[in-house]
Amino acid sequence: MKITGFEITQLKNGRAILQIRTSADITGVAEAPGRSMAAFQAHLDSVVKPLLIGEDPRQIDRHWESLYLGVDDRITKLPPHVVGVIDIALWDILGKDAGLPCHALMGGAARLDIPLYWSVGSGWMKTPDQMLDDVMDGWEAGYLAYKIRMDWKSYRQDADPAKDLQMFKLVRDFLPARIYLGFDANNGYSVSTAIQQGRAFEDYGRIDHFEEPLPQYDLPGLRQVADALDVAVSTGEQDWDRWRFRDVLMVGDPDILQPDILNAAGPSEILKIYTLATTYNKPVMPHSPSAGINSVASLHCYSTIKNAVRPHEFSVEFAPPLEEIAELYGDHVIPTNGTITLTDKPGLGIELNESALAKQSA
Repeated sequence: MKITGFEITQLKNGRAILQIRTSADITGVAEAPGRSMAAFQAHLDSVVKPLLIGEDPRQIDRHWESLYLGVDDRITKLPPHVVGVIDIALWDILGKDAGLPCHALMGGAARLDIPLYWSVGSGWMKTPDQMLDDVMDGWEAGYLAYKIRMDWKSYRQDADPAKDLQMFKLVRDFLPARIYLGFDANNGYSVSTAIQQGRAFEDYGRIDHFEEPLPQYDLPGLRQVADALDVAVSTGEQDWDRWRFRDVLMVGDPDILQPDILNAAGPSEILKIYTLATTYNKPVMPHSPSAGINSVASLHCYSTIKNAVRPHEFSVEFAPPLEEIAELYGDHVIPTNGTITLTDKPGLGIELNESALAKQSA
C-alpha cells in the first residue's frame, strides 16, 4: 500500500478536512486548521507531499520522524500541529487496514466509556452570573464534571483575581459538592497571586485541578506554585513534544499533564508523552475539547492509559453546531450525558458522510 495523494476540503463552518488517499483505496481522515489553511497548505505542498507520496502509510513512526526531525540531509522540523494532523490520518489508515480500532493498535483500551468535563471560558470578559449560566447549560445536558476558564493570557497578568474568585465561588455553590470542578487561569497570574488564589480555592471548597496558573514558559514558577498548594496543578496544552514534557516534569513538576493531540504533534507523540507521564507517576488529562475527528483521536489515545481516570475536556465553544458534526461523522462522536463511548469500528471509527461533506463544503 502506498500514499497516492492528499485532499483538503474547506468547510463553511471554518474547519477543514484532510483526506490521505492510498493505493489500497483506504482513506485516512483528520481535521486541518481551517482558519490558517494557507500556511498548512504551504507545508503540505513543500514538505509533506514530497516526503510521503509513494510511501507506505503504515510506517507511522518513520514518517513522524521525517516530518518533525528531518530525513537524510533535509531538516524539516514542521510545526507540531501540522505533523499532528498528518499523524492522525495515518493512524486512521493503519486501523482501517488492520480492521481494528486505533485504541486496539495503541495497546488496548483500559476503558471505552470516557467521561468528559464541560469546559466554558472567556471568564475575563464575563460576569460571574454569565459564567454560571454557561455552567448550567452543561448541567442541563447531563454533565457531571466542569471547568471554568478565565482566558486571561500572560499579557493580562493579575488583571482581576477578585472577580475570578467570586466566579469560582458562585459556580462551586451551584454544583453539588461531589461534582468535579476545575479552574483554568489560562496563564493569567504571577507566582504570588497564583498561590493566594489556589489557597482561597482550597479554603472555600472542593477544587479538583488548578490549570495553567502561570505563563506557559515559567517552569520554575510553576514548581513554586505546585509545591505551595494541595490542589492538583496542571499544565501542558501549549507544550509540544516528549523532550519539552521532560523539561516540564523536571523543572516545573506539575501534578497533571495535559497534552493536546495537535500541539503535541499527534497520537504517535502523545503516546510517548503518556509513557513519560506514567514513568513519573503523573496523571494525564488531555486538552482537545472540540467534538470531531481530532478529539476522537485524543480519546483513543486516552482510553489506553490506566491512570487516565480524570475526565477528558469537552467544549461547544469555537466549534460548529453538534448537529453538523454528527451529520458529517456520525452520532457516536457526540457525547451522551457527558460521556463518549468509543466503538470497535476500524481506525478512528469515522466514515465521512459524502452528501453531508458536499453540503457543508465552502
